[in-house]
Amino acid sequence: MLKITRSWMRGAFRSLLYRFFFFFLVVSLLIQLINLITYRVNLWYFESELEQNYNKSLSNIADGLNNVFTGIYNSNYLLSLDADVMQLFSSGFNVDHPSQYAVVSQTVHSLSRISRMGEYVDRVFIYKKKDDLIISDQGTYSGTDFFGRKNALEQYPKPFWQNYGSQSRPFQILPPSRSSSRNGAYILPIVQTAIAEYRSNDLYVINLKVDPIIESLASSKLTPNSMLFIVDDNRQLIASTEMNAPREDVRDFVKQFQSSGSPVLRTAVGNKDMLAIQTSTRFVFKNLNMIAVVPVSDIRDSMKHVKYWGATLSLIALVLSVLLSFLFSKKLYAPIQSLIVKISPSPEPAADEYKVLDREFHRMMDNMDLLSNSLTSISPFALEQWVVRMLRYSRIPGEQDIASFLEKCGIMFKHEHFAAALIRTKFTKAFYMDYSNAEQNAYYDKMASLLKAHKLSEYQSLVVEIESNVFCLVINLPQDADREKLADYFEALFGLFRHDEVLHDLFIGMGDIHQGFDGLQESYLEAMKAMWRLSPFDNKRIHYYQKEDEESVTILLGTNDDKKIFNLLASVKREELFELLDKVIRNHVAMGLSDFTIKELYMHLFVIGSQVLKHKDKTLPEATYREYIRMILSEHPLSVDGMTEFIYGYFNKIMDTIEPQTGKLESLAFKPFIDANYQEDIHLELLADKFHTTPNYMSRLLKKELGKPFNQYLQELRVQKAKELLANSTMLIQDIWASVGFNNRNTFIRAFRKIEGISPMEYRLQHAPNPEEGGFKETEGE
Repeated sequence: MLKITRSWMRGAFRSLLYRFFFFFLVVSLLIQLINLITYRVNLWYFESELEQNYNKSLSNIADGLNNVFTGIYNSNYLLSLDADVMQLFSSGFNVDHPSQYAVVSQTVHSLSRISRMGEYVDRVFIYKKKDDLIISDQGTYSGTDFFGRKNALEQYPKPFWQNYGSQSRPFQILPPSRSSSRNGAYILPIVQTAIAEYRSNDLYVINLKVDPIIESLASSKLTPNSMLFIVDDNRQLIASTEMNAPREDVRDFVKQFQSSGSPVLRTAVGNKDMLAIQTSTRFVFKNLNMIAVVPVSDIRDSMKHVKYWGATLSLIALVLSVLLSFLFSKKLYAPIQSLIVKISPSPEPAADEYKVLDREFHRMMDNMDLLSNSLTSISPFALEQWVVRMLRYSRIPGEQDIASFLEKCGIMFKHEHFAAALIRTKFTKAFYMDYSNAEQNAYYDKMASLLKAHKLSEYQSLVVEIESNVFCLVINLPQDADREKLADYFEALFGLFRHDEVLHDLFIGMGDIHQGFDGLQESYLEAMKAMWRLSPFDNKRIHYYQKEDEESVTILLGTNDDKKIFNLLASVKREELFELLDKVIRNHVAMGLSDFTIKELYMHLFVIGSQVLKHKDKTLPEATYREYIRMILSEHPLSVDGMTEFIYGYFNKIMDTIEPQTGKLESLAFKPFIDANYQEDIHLELLADKFHTTPNYMSRLLKKELGKPFNQYLQELRVQKAKELLANSTMLIQDIWASVGFNNRNTFIRAFRKIEGISPMEYRLQHAPNPEEGGFKETEGE
């Protein structure tokens, strides 16, 4: 039986039908594996989304508390403006004197206004310890009655308040306590021994309701069993969703997690896996930490439907895949079976269908190779394209590949040495004005045909088109050949186009003689350098590159800089690369470069970029390459800024080609970030660090987007925001300049005068409906 099974398996796998079946089946199983991996990825993604959502929720809660604490902090200044409150708060105030009753009454009224500032405020009072008297927003009480009945807190009996001294911090948030007078509700006391700059031995206390904070935390829970906490820097619990049902193990973990400073932690608490998320927030009085503890079981429970349906659908897909594999195999096998019957030399079915197909396919491929060889041998265009790619500093193929290709093209070079000459036509304005696009294209084709037809009689040569008006003459010649003997040939070229000299002018740069195709690349670069020494304003139209030409050129880059630029470019380290380029370019600008030396520097950088492309076996698109060649061969003088922008773009194109997924700074929008954070201390170094680039490069990007220098835009934006506050609010000028991002009053006033022509106070007097309606007067010196 086993022998029969093995025989059937061998026979089955010889048939393409069964091979197709098993192929489809394996593909189906791979899809099921991908589904399993997808589930795990979704679980990870859900955790990441949960973490981000909790960060947003905790930040929103923190913003709400910050508004409360900021209002409390600002209330100090409101009270400090009330002379009656300040008189009562002073240690020497005599409460029992009848003449002071009005002061007490006014203080109760002022405290009542403070208590109505927000829904979180429960009670506001001043404790005159010497007189054992409470002046609150609801009236006056004795200390015993107030702390024993009206404001009875479990953790803070009357002795606590009597012993609370001025040696404590002027502002302090105490841990929350249950209130007996509020049916066990939690109260958060904020104790102050100072109001603004006024200090006293008495206490100014604002009680906050903790229950609204707890409700806010509870409403922010994203999973049923999540636990949210607010903890201060001293690891004191301020509020929590678990205050009424505390778990000591969880509270201990929260305190340890808060001390660690880690934003996210995955650990076990009480034999349960937990995901802990922490957000720190700076408030007026102290720093608070917003912490969420999420059971991992909640996350998995939320994914159970995905897991269930994933498993169910996978099972259904497996059954369907078996059926479809068989049906597809039959459908796909039918034409192959028909093909096998037609090509099989025997009417009997083949023993191994695969071998029959493989033999016939190889025969057809051999025929295709013969056809390809025939086409290549009669196609000079392929040779031209091959030479053009090689001139662009691409990787030189191996000797065997070169020999095979040249043999197919029917080319056999007699010598091992080559030289390159660049032939460039400079067209006049009349050419573009008098000829249509179609006529210009026809003229280009005619010019190319003339150059290719006019061959050297003494040496083998080949003319290839680099761009529309630039050609390269490749000459194969002996090492000891004299380039000056080519003068007759070049003079004949000038003669070919002399009858149209009104429309164009011809320039020729000749490189030196070098060995091999690597040497041809070097000669091509030398021809470029020779071309630079020709000016349309001189009578000279041809220049032979000489080594002496290099003697007048400053040593532009050291060996170390060459290596660093090459390595940074090849590693796609944009920030470090552009920082080094800025340094190199600044150093050479300081030396005072001539137009020729500027081109020499950027030609050197261009060659480094070409070497990186060659090293990575990459190439730039045709249009991009033509653009850069046109820039390099331009006879017009180029500024340092223009060439810098050119080389930055060239290097960015290379890095995008090497690593296409690399993000581009040019695709970012900086203006929304600046508009949203203008009041902060933002500067070029901060933006450069945030977006991972150099300050100089960031300055150029900002100017391009904003249309003006960064500092000018930021100052104008801040002054505009200050104008809105001056015209539409009663804020003090000293508060306005601080709120819009200025560091000091003098800087603000100078900037305002420079842009608006008048001072901030004069602007307010002109545009505010009634500057004194806010109940105060001010001067610019305030």
